[in-house]
Amino acid sequence: MMRRPQGYAVWSGPEQQVERDTFTCAHCNAVVIVPPQADPSALGGFCRQCMAHICGPCADAGACRPFEQQLATMEQRDRFLRAVGL
Repeated sequence: MMRRPQGYAVWSGPEQQVERDTFTCAHCNAVVIVPPQADPSALGGFCRQCMAHICGPCADAGACRPFEQQLATMEQRDRFLRAVGL
């Protein structure tokens, strides 16, 4: 069971309502649903470099590349391309 989930999702249907804890991957910004009584290692992992929860595919990749850093890189590239007229 995850000790401190970051979010909460609710799905409402005509006959039932499903509620689950969630967290957002710090590397790819994916929302991961935390099933009840789930083993934390099955959900992904915890990046010790950026100190944040990450999803399974990002944990398997093994590199720390936070989503905020990726956005900053894209913005920097865009500013450069605009400066040179492309």
